[in-house]
Amino acid sequence: MALRVPAAPFPRLRVVPRQYVVLAVWLVSLVPALALTSAAGGTVIVYLAGLIALTALAVNAVKRYEPVDFRALQPMALVLLLPLLCLFITSAVRGVWSNSELEKLLRFALAVPVLWLLLRAPQRWLQQIQWTVLAGALAGAVMLIVTMTLWDRAQVAEIGGRYNAVAFANITLLLGSMSLLSTGWGSLSRWPRAEAGLKGLAFLLSVWATWLSLTRSSWMLLPVLALVFLLGLRGWSRRHKLYCVLAVSAAMLASAAGIWQFSTRMHEIKSDFHGFSTSGDRDTSFGIRLQLWHASLIMFKQSPVVGIGPSNFRAGLLELEKQGVVSQEVVEGYGEPHNDLLAALAGYGALGLLSMLALYLAPAWIFLRRLASDDRVIRTGAQMGLLFCLGYCAFSLTEMMFRNMRSVPTYSLIVIALIALTTPRSPGRERTAA
Repeated sequence: MALRVPAAPFPRLRVVPRQYVVLAVWLVSLVPALALTSAAGGTVIVYLAGLIALTALAVNAVKRYEPVDFRALQPMALVLLLPLLCLFITSAVRGVWSNSELEKLLRFALAVPVLWLLLRAPQRWLQQIQWTVLAGALAGAVMLIVTMTLWDRAQVAEIGGRYNAVAFANITLLLGSMSLLSTGWGSLSRWPRAEAGLKGLAFLLSVWATWLSLTRSSWMLLPVLALVFLLGLRGWSRRHKLYCVLAVSAAMLASAAGIWQFSTRMHEIKSDFHGFSTSGDRDTSFGIRLQLWHASLIMFKQSPVVGIGPSNFRAGLLELEKQGVVSQEVVEGYGEPHNDLLAALAGYGALGLLSMLALYLAPAWIFLRRLASDDRVIRTGAQMGLLFCLGYCAFSLTEMMFRNMRSVPTYSLIVIALIALTTPRSPGRERTAA
């Protein structure tokens, strides 16, 4: 009679204590809900989560719970640390310093140890971020609709996260679109129809709120959303994919035509450009942006490698006003170029531009590759992450999404949460973390 050898028990890994991971996941998951509702929420979370993560790393180094494999953090660690490195290089070469810039860029760097903790969390924990994305989209849309109905665009900066109307509308539409994409996970509640309907409602309300905000640049997200949706199609025949592409293209053209036809703000672009090129009226909304962008390129030429330092931008505008490059309105009313990429180019030179592009495109490339996964959880999370990175990049072309420090945790912590969510786990790691 043959002896039966009992199956070996599933090996239990020795890992960092669970409470650190739970706290980090809980805190980071709150960020989307607080992005538009609290001016201080993201700041508190990035420092608190960073402290917890650094403490976990220190405890792990002493107790030796598990080997620290920093390769798992690449390339995101490099991406999040590059802006801070650019600050040190520019400061050393140009002899300029900015405490506010240091604090802002440290918030990118703090996301690195937080990512180390999040990579130890089960996917189902990280998936719960969909509820705070939904809450953020609904809250942002309602606040924007009420404010634009009862007051005007200027009052948007006085509510919630204290963003101007453009950034507020951008983030509202982005969260609404991410919530719509999260339906790809299927139902995570006992009420699948209500869940899907609520996510669809959040998207529609975010579109309505964006329309009421009179913001033009926010609509750049719609073609990005269409592209991400099409890239995420799997299991469809070529014919069905072709039909879907044609349907999405027709919907995009109809949307563009409708926005152009009925939006007075869109028509202003044509008149602003005509006035800028013919009558010399440079102080329109579009004309001011053109002046700021031109000024940024001139400052870049003065120091193409390390830039002039971000704190010197306003002084640079004063000099360019004397040369007739920019108007007095630009000097008195603006201290940044309304473009994150050009701000990095002028302030930190080519190094700064590369660091800013890396912040957007490196995680976008990771998410793009993970769209090929057979795991629906990973694939849907990658769609949300790709939309988030490309959406922020598009918005940064006409608005400084990183103008203030409180906007940094919104981007950095949501990106690392989705990176962690879409990172494949070994069965042992998943069971141990749970």
